[in-house]
Amino acid sequence: MDSPPPAPLPPQAPDRGMGCFAKGCLTLIIAAVALVIIFLCGGWLVLTRFADRFTATQPAMVEVRQPTPAEAQAAEAKWEGLRTAIRNHQETTVEFTADDLNALIATDPDFRKARGRLRVGIADSIVSLDLSAPLDSLKWTRFRGRWFNGNIHFGMSYVDDDFLFDIKSVEANGRQIPSFIVSSDFERSFSRSFSQSFRRRSESRRDGNSWLKHIRTISVQDDKVILTTRPI
Repeated sequence: MDSPPPAPLPPQAPDRGMGCFAKGCLTLIIAAVALVIIFLCGGWLVLTRFADRFTATQPAMVEVRQPTPAEAQAAEAKWEGLRTAIRNHQETTVEFTADDLNALIATDPDFRKARGRLRVGIADSIVSLDLSAPLDSLKWTRFRGRWFNGNIHFGMSYVDDDFLFDIKSVEANGRQIPSFIVSSDFERSFSRSFSQSFRRRSESRRDGNSWLKHIRTISVQDDKVILTTRPI
């Protein structure tokens, strides 16, 4: 039987352009992990133990290497190329390495909310995220003022308007989340709920322009994230 789907998060003010991806995705991932643990184990006592064991009262500083001017310019050119293709309804393919994404986190205004909170690694078609994110958006008061400081390894793809995740491991507060929690049932449930929640978040932008509808595919191949747009 499938694990219960993660509940949608409270609406937040939309971020400029496509910078919503970084914060929105990470918040949804954290909410999904917490929800699955609660549904599997049940009870306030377990929730309290999870909060004490896997979350922290202070954020962690997640630093990225400062890019050289040439690296920052190259990453910005790719990002602007993607934005231009979407704005002009053109088909194009853009490839981002981890260095590109970390350079954008360090320098681009679209990624300002991820600065000091997120570092990206990509190798062997697996994404690694080092992150520190607040848990105040979760509905349980036990998480108020607490932070998820940890690492997530996963494969992912986006095709036919749906995300598909293959979560390899989750570490929080220096402890590994048990692998039985991140089961195939959880992955299916999370992928479905993530797709729905991310689509709503994208479509709620103030200008009414959902950038996600311009994306044909997203894939992780070798050491790159590859996005292909579609002309609509």
